[in-house]
Amino acid sequence: MAQLEISLCGSGGVRSRKESTLDLILIGLGVAAVLIAFALASRALKAGAGTLTPALSLAAGLALTAWAIARIRRREDDAALMEAGGLGFALLLTLQDGAPKGSAWAFLAALLPLGPAAVFAWSYARLTRRSDELHRRIVQEALAFGFVAALFAALLGAALEAGGAPRFHWAWMAGAMVLAAAVGLVRANRRYR
Repeated sequence: MAQLEISLCGSGGVRSRKESTLDLILIGLGVAAVLIAFALASRALKAGAGTLTPALSLAAGLALTAWAIARIRRREDDAALMEAGGLGFALLLTLQDGAPKGSAWAFLAALLPLGPAAVFAWSYARLTRRSDELHRRIVQEALAFGFVAALFAALLGAALEAGGAPRFHWAWMAGAMVLAAAVGLVRANRRYR
């Protein structure tokens, strides 16, 4: 979505700056450290060992990620923040499967994806606030399409689940909503060309 030109008035658009590439790599490394921390914590809890090393890895990963996000925010690069938030959410969403149930790590794994989701939502709202009227109308139509498509997908998933289909992991609904809004954005952008 970061390479998609969505503004028709002026030189706007959603393109991340070249300076943000290093920060996005640092965010990827930070998220990788968090994933390693949870893998180490899972092994340590199964073996009955201490969790100091996973906690240090978790702290280092979160610190590296927060530092890179702060650098991007200072440059006011909303596209890079959206990319970082979307990537972080998608990667951290899988942590819940590997965390031991009922442990502090499981609760942390359940709450951790909300941070990148908040970064994504905040940067998207800030980008929309700074745009012109035509871009706001395009975004409004895209979000309306995304809402209707996601609502239909949620109802379809609930009906299939009630009919005996395997249980659906509802956290992925956020990804479906973003994808549906992106499709709506392309449709609305074509309409106003």
